[in-house]
Amino acid sequence: MLIVAIGCVLAGTWQISRFEQKVSENDALRGNDHAQPKPVASLLPLTTSTARAPGTDAIEYRRVTATGTYDAAHQYVVRNRSVNDDNGYLVLTPLTTADGTLLVVRGFISSSATATPHIPAPPAGEVTITARLVPAESADDQAASLPAPQVESINPTEQAARLGVAVFKGYGELVSGSPGTDGLTAIPSPDLSNPAGGALEPQHFAYVIQWYLFAALALAAPFAMARSETKQRPTGEIDTEPEPQTVEQARAAKLADRYGR
Repeated sequence: MLIVAIGCVLAGTWQISRFEQKVSENDALRGNDHAQPKPVASLLPLTTSTARAPGTDAIEYRRVTATGTYDAAHQYVVRNRSVNDDNGYLVLTPLTTADGTLLVVRGFISSSATATPHIPAPPAGEVTITARLVPAESADDQAASLPAPQVESINPTEQAARLGVAVFKGYGELVSGSPGTDGLTAIPSPDLSNPAGGALEPQHFAYVIQWYLFAALALAAPFAMARSETKQRPTGEIDTEPEPQTVEQARAAKLADRYGR
């Protein structure tokens, strides 16, 4: 039982660290959403830079601004995505700016019977957009093996190689009302009740209490079992073992049993 108790204490301690981590992640993401928009070049490096892209907690949900022109000739649809429980495609259009190219998710198109959905054209000319940042995806986008213009992931490095330009290490999802959302389903605002996802903060706290209770029960179990055995053992027993008899007394007792006293 001691080993079981130690295991429960370790599990509870791990849940404390998970609880603290979840609180930190949620606070960071909520802070990102509430921060004032900044130019994209101030937050994201380019694929031509050796600088690493900021971590998820640093940029996800941060709103950025960018001014440039949409490159409609090189836009893609990202398949197998879901918005409001509807499966379909994200429309991904490069925005060429003076600082580099930002991959922009302009909106969502629901799945249809056709292999390639109709993509509404982006506005022509220079536009200024506001978008929420999302960390870059590292999986192969499989553009070469999928029907054009479909891709499997939003990978700035592979997009940069095809475009032949420097691309920001991350991408943006247009805020509703920004130029380029017409004809598309807007990407909804993030749910800030638990933006990091997974178990809720109170759940992790409840797990901590649960594991420590299990540890206490494991330590108390041997004492409870010993006490239960003590209660079940008869007390005040009287020794009823018959005293030794002589041969004559034993014979008389047998005759008495046989013929009555």
